[in-house]
This record gives sequence, C-alpha cells and structure tokens, in this order.
Amino acid sequence: METSTAYKEHLSIMKELDLHSDFAKVREPYKEGFEKIYAEAIEADVKVSNAKAFLEDLKIEELSTLQEYTRLADEVVVDELSDEGAYNLLMHFYEKYDFDGDGITEDGKARTLSYIPQNMDSDLKKAFVNAINSTDEDNMLSMMMLTFNIDRLKYDLAQQVDAMSDAEKSYMREHASFDIDLFIEEQLQEPFHPKPISFDDIMARIDNILDPGPGAYSSPELQEGMQIFSDTLQSEYAQVKEAKTQGLQHQVSSNDLLQRDESQELSSHDPLALLLQES
Repeated sequence: METSTAYKEHLSIMKELDLHSDFAKVREPYKEGFEKIYAEAIEADVKVSNAKAFLEDLKIEELSTLQEYTRLADEVVVDELSDEGAYNLLMHFYEKYDFDGDGITEDGKARTLSYIPQNMDSDLKKAFVNAINSTDEDNMLSMMMLTFNIDRLKYDLAQQVDAMSDAEKSYMREHASFDIDLFIEEQLQEPFHPKPISFDDIMARIDNILDPGPGAYSSPELQEGMQIFSDTLQSEYAQVKEAKTQGLQHQVSSNDLLQRDESQELSSHDPLALLLQES
C-alpha cells in the first residue's frame, strides 16, 4: 500500500466521509469477495508500481468481483489499465487517489472526480467532510457538486475537440458559439494541474447559488438546503481552525517545558553553576 504523507493524510480524512446509504447497498453482494482480494493485496504490499502485476494473477471471477464492486461498466482488462487505475481498483473508496495530480482519479478504466478534491487544504477537507456528514441524504449530492472542477471539464472537452477530424472541426467552427481554435489553444497550452480550492472559493460558489446572477436560477429547495450547509460549513471550518490553533499552542508550551527541563538538567551537571548555587 502507498504510504506517502500526503496520501495517508488525505485518506484519513476521506475515511470519515459518510456516503449515501445506496452506495453500500448496491455493493453488498460483492463486499465479501472484494475484502478477500483487498486483504491479499495488502499482504502482497501492492503499490501503484506493481498493482497491474497483482491483477494479472487474479482469476476471471475475481476480476469480475472488482468490476461489480467498483461499479464499472466494462470488464476489467488488465493490459488496458494505467498503473493508477489498477491500484485504485483494489482499494476502498476512501483510498482511491489521483497519484499523477492531473485532477482525475483513475479507477479501473473509469476516470472520476474525487468526492473531496485533493487540491483542498486539509483544514477545509476536514470541515467539508464534517458538513457533508451533517447533510441529509437527499441534499448530499448537491452539496458535493460545490467542489466540481469545471476547469478539468473544459480541458477534457478541448482534448476531444482537438482529436476531431478536419471535417468535424470545420463543422464546429461554422456552428459553435465560440472560437474553437482559441478554446483549444488556451486549454491545452500546458498539462492540466488543478488549482487549489480555498474556503473562500467554496463560499463564493455557495453565494452564487443563494443569490444567482442574471439568467441563472436556483430552486427555493436548493437554496434552503444550501443555506443550512453554508452555516454548517462555516461553523465546522471555524472549529477545525480553532482546534489547530490550540494544538499548536499546546505544542509550543510542551516544547518550552522540555527546553526548560533540559536547561535545568544541564545546569545540575555544570560545576560553575553548582559553585554559584552553594555560594
């Protein structure tokens, strides 16, 4: 299993996320088989670099179990998987990770966006997970859409348009409402790397739903649920920050006491200090 600090910190937060009850329900028939394969993968110390080799040794029935448990549309063909996709196929949902940092989490052949993006700082991740866990199931998906990466969607669209034939591009140039050549150039000028998502970014997205601009619309039901989520997220974020501050203050105090004890210990062995004390 991968053990980098960033990975371990992310999955420790993701593990606390309570998913919709249907998530576990549809996977229940395959859970026992998946857990057996997972245990074998952990025993074999599977990492991104050797996950495909591990999969190649599995039986067809076991690959089918992974397909069904992960809810993949197509059969698992190991040769068609990336290293990242192979590793994530063997992991629980909270252990799936975007190892190459391109904003997409490959899971088998599927290309997905994480429930909680890695490009959030840890404080915001913790607060967001806590707020999601406080949300009723009917509104959970709507709240998770607050982290949707529209920039990644634009990048993927530009790649698809760029791969079109000349005839298809000519048709697009004639009928599209935007300059497709400029769009492709702007989006694909460098490899995609997701920008960090801040607390202010999330709050701005919430504000756009609570107070939609001209031409936009948010239903009263969505706005009501979003207002509740907004209040919860702000409260959770403040609590996470406060706990972090208190933790740092405690650490500083502990370090001060340790240094004071060490200083006193050194003084007790210092002949000059002992003479001064005696005098």
